[in-house]
Amino acid sequence: MRLPTEHQNEFEKGIAEFNQREFFECHETLEGVWQKYQLADRELIQGIIQVAVGYYHLLRDNSVGALKLLRRGVGRIEKFAPSHFELDLVPLIADVSADIALTEENPHPPVLSLRIPSIGFISRGPDC
Repeated sequence: MRLPTEHQNEFEKGIAEFNQREFFECHETLEGVWQKYQLADRELIQGIIQVAVGYYHLLRDNSVGALKLLRRGVGRIEKFAPSHFELDLVPLIADVSADIALTEENPHPPVLSLRIPSIGFISRGPDC
């Protein structure tokens, strides 16, 4: 499923910001999409926002806040696996889950040990 055209560009911008580790900007961009898009599957957007804010906190050494948001976010994203809005959600879920486990073991994990994910789009064939 793809978002309606009027939301797609802003959504793709938010995903690009996430992938560039611009987590605060991603939150701001996707929150705009989330507010305008009113169907039930907007929960996926909310999950991505929560994961972005979780990484924002984690990279600022706030592991308590980070874990809370990462857990909530990945829980929402899991409902839409393996893919939704043309996003490949399985690697995202795996990487966030690994970072949650690492942070639970070490509340101040070295940044280089984190798997901070990128969110990939599923490529469409020429007939789509």
